[in-house]
Amino acid sequence: MKKKFTWKKAIYILLGLLFAVALFSGIGYLIKSNSKESEAFLTRKPTVQNMDDKVMATGKIIPKEEIEIKPNIAGIIDKILVDEGDKVVAGQLVATVRIIPNIADVNNAQQEVQNAELQISNAKLNVDNMQKQFDMQQKLYSQGVISKQDYLNSQQQLYSQQQTLKNANQQFQTAQKRLQIVKTGATPELQGFATTQIRSKAAGTVLDVPVKVGSQVIEANSFNAGTTICSIADLNSLIFQGEIDEAQAGKLKQGMPMNIVIGALQNKTFPGKLTMIAPKGKDNLGTIKFPVEGDVSNPNNEYIRAGFSANGEIVLNSQKNALLLDESLVQYEKSNGKDKSFVEVKQKDGKFKKVYVKLGASDGINVQVLSGIDKNSEVKVWNPSDKDKEELKEKKK
Repeated sequence: MKKKFTWKKAIYILLGLLFAVALFSGIGYLIKSNSKESEAFLTRKPTVQNMDDKVMATGKIIPKEEIEIKPNIAGIIDKILVDEGDKVVAGQLVATVRIIPNIADVNNAQQEVQNAELQISNAKLNVDNMQKQFDMQQKLYSQGVISKQDYLNSQQQLYSQQQTLKNANQQFQTAQKRLQIVKTGATPELQGFATTQIRSKAAGTVLDVPVKVGSQVIEANSFNAGTTICSIADLNSLIFQGEIDEAQAGKLKQGMPMNIVIGALQNKTFPGKLTMIAPKGKDNLGTIKFPVEGDVSNPNNEYIRAGFSANGEIVLNSQKNALLLDESLVQYEKSNGKDKSFVEVKQKDGKFKKVYVKLGASDGINVQVLSGIDKNSEVKVWNPSDKDKEELKEKKK
């Protein structure tokens, strides 16, 4: 007796067939994938060229010595006789200051003059009186009326009053000079060295004139730095001032040669020498930077402006005919707690083999390979960029 065929059985049979097809397809794909000899990868070969192991410091060019010219008396700028960029010599007049008398100081000085005049008047009266007494004592002494001791005492008193008059005259002259200084800033006998005349303290180039005619200035003293009239520097004596990362600070020593590259001069390079590495670093947005300085040599006397941005290349080691590889091709793995470097090298059968390499100096782009591969090794590009991927597509075509 035949069994009755139902739709339910048909559905079960169909599902079974679909499952079998999917299973055999997956197995076939895996077998096909595993049978691939190699997958297409771009490769790069090392190059043989010279390489400098160097530290880069970013900074600027500044004068070795910059002098700020300040007045030693308060007043108003009357004349400015130099402009930025002018060359000056030591002692050259750069500006003049007009004194604005302080009413309180003038009154005090006038009071001192009046007091000195009064002292002179009193001293003159005392001298006149003592002179009369001495004349009388001298006459009596010649007649033998008084003793020699009385005569000498009278002479001494006259001399004392004369000294008092002399001191009063000196105080009067001093008070007059003080009054004149308060009013004009100088006295006639010191007119050539008047404090109202601001002169350069050294030869050089005027870098900056921060004041204008009519500006009020104050003198430099123990409590105030004073107003800067102008700043002067010798542009033939320049230094590089910059910063380096803390990771590089331990590699540097004073006296190392430098190459100072100035971008504003079409990246011209000037020779230099490292002269200072700061003993203390500075926190710059969470990164420790160490200030450095170096002398700048200008053999061709080119015009270098103070403040130019510059990069200081400090050469640590120079490698000739070094085997260099793109540092991005190197991979690392942990071995006994240390990073071990390796690359994947293409073999004759098209497969890639892991090869451990010993690395040397690096310039941030290329790294020196000391052992493990040679210049003919084809190293796999394991992290291709978009440009590398486009290149790979072109090769496949």
